[in-house]
Amino acid sequence: MLQTLRSAPKTRDGCSVDLYLRLPYRGEVELISSWLPPGASVLELGCGVGRVTQRLLARCFRVTAIDNSPDMLSHVPAEASRLRADSEDLDLGVAFDAVIFASCLINISDDSVRAMQLTKCRQHLQPGSPLLFERYDPAWLSSVAVGHVGNIGTIEIYVDEVSRHDTEVELCCRYQENEESWSHRFIARTLDDTAVRGVLSTAGFAAPSWINQHWGATIAYGHAA
Repeated sequence: MLQTLRSAPKTRDGCSVDLYLRLPYRGEVELISSWLPPGASVLELGCGVGRVTQRLLARCFRVTAIDNSPDMLSHVPAEASRLRADSEDLDLGVAFDAVIFASCLINISDDSVRAMQLTKCRQHLQPGSPLLFERYDPAWLSSVAVGHVGNIGTIEIYVDEVSRHDTEVELCCRYQENEESWSHRFIARTLDDTAVRGVLSTAGFAAPSWINQHWGATIAYGHAA
């Protein structure tokens, strides 16, 4: 019989902190490192429990890690500057050499919140500096069905429910490791390449360069939006 850890801490949007602590590192820093100047100051939005933060610090980047969950932030290495905040409300008054906007935050279903988040990304970047962002593969969001969809390390991933309305996709995902499981329900906006280019342009960014179907990079224009 599966055991669901209902009492474990969760974020406001229903993510299990315990699950995030078990997810393995997936090589994100190596994937995006060519866009990060040596010794760069990096603003990491949605840092979670600090899996990427640790690797950035190990490469001698100066990291400011942002998350709105105190339970997530409590696991982020103390060598980073840690701040509890919502990305759309951030106002640090400084500009960074690079911003990382991971965890598919760009796929938030609320278009106005996405616009605010990307504007904040731009405001916290030096002109000509990169924004590295992660999105859900639009082909996957458009076709995903109920059933087993893959694994991350030893954790198996299942979609238990899926429904669509225009470009919105509501998913209930179950993550299972041995006799334990965690569920997360969320809504994502499908963003194809054209849609991503549009929202970035509005926020003051150049057309993206695609690293793969999940990760892209763009350059901040010379003035804030």
